[in-house]
Amino acid sequence: MSPLVTLSNGGASIVRGARTDRLVVGTVDGVFVLEREEKAWREAERALEGSSVSAVAQLSSGTLLAATHGLGVARSTDGGASWDWSNRGLPQFDLWSARAGVIGGEDVALVGSMPAHLMISRDDGLSWAELPALREVESFPQWFFPPPPRLGHVKEIVIDRDRLFVGIEVGALLMSEDGGRSFRDLKVDPDPVECDMHRLLIDPRSPDRMIAAVGLVGLIRTEDGGLTWTRDPSLTEMEYPDGLVLHPDRPDLLFMAVGVGWPPTWYRKRRAQGKIARSRDGGRTWERLLGGLPDGQRSLFSALSINTHENGFDLFAADTDGQVYESRDGGDRWTMIADIAPVSKGEFYRALAKGRPRIAGVDDIKVDAAAAARFAAADAAIA
Repeated sequence: MSPLVTLSNGGASIVRGARTDRLVVGTVDGVFVLEREEKAWREAERALEGSSVSAVAQLSSGTLLAATHGLGVARSTDGGASWDWSNRGLPQFDLWSARAGVIGGEDVALVGSMPAHLMISRDDGLSWAELPALREVESFPQWFFPPPPRLGHVKEIVIDRDRLFVGIEVGALLMSEDGGRSFRDLKVDPDPVECDMHRLLIDPRSPDRMIAAVGLVGLIRTEDGGLTWTRDPSLTEMEYPDGLVLHPDRPDLLFMAVGVGWPPTWYRKRRAQGKIARSRDGGRTWERLLGGLPDGQRSLFSALSINTHENGFDLFAADTDGQVYESRDGGDRWTMIADIAPVSKGEFYRALAKGRPRIAGVDDIKVDAAAAARFAAADAAIA
């Protein structure tokens, strides 16, 4: 089966291959498979209703995996038309991320959970085993998450050649060079509170050059494989980056989904002002994209994917209201192609719902003094 484009908060987001006319979207109410017919898109398949899908990824065999909050992993071998639960050996079921790739010449799939555990499958997603070394690093006791139950989770998984990177929200960026048998902490910041890892991109021209989206900081970058990191001052009025993709053949071309301020600010102001931005210089400078995208809206873009192919590349984005957008001209113009269930990181879709009541698991955020000062400054800056 040819590669499919998957669109979800914690799943695969960069697909190289033929232009696909099939898009698999992970939502808070299952999986939607969208299919292009001539110039329009239609809902071709609907599955896993009632489950909150955090991440979708595809193995080289064509098998699709859907990671869910609370129900573990679902598996499809027919392009998303039908699914079976595949939880044999899985020790955790509240899953936030999923990836597939090759490590040491072996096709593997990985899923990460809250609390932070990392599980691997070596048999096409049929069974799972934990990689316990993830929880043996020095920073482990300090991992956390601001909303209740305040447990850190595996937000990002990146397979690069034979290196495995794992981002913890909040607390660490870890790297393994032995297939997950051991990990070392890349020490993004001396204070784990500042290491709110969302996304990691690695420049295919140089494995030591990386850029990361960090929720409490913005963008950070390294030129030496993670030994030292610098904060990037390029973001203005775009404090909270989450979705981040690059063009694999033109790695200076990046796209990013961001919110204005931070979650506590959104909840008080009742809007996240989700935006999509483009950089043509490796993330040094950014331009905001409109051309059909909403301006100043309540919702947040929670998923962003790129599909590169022989004729160029296509971009896809989805927000916490369930609106799915496509751009076929590099981000200049966007079209809403579907209105489905929300696509969300955790409970963001509930927190950003119009007229919603107070939610303890969303609103009772606990942060340190430095983060609280940032939130207050964002409150003051946003009209």
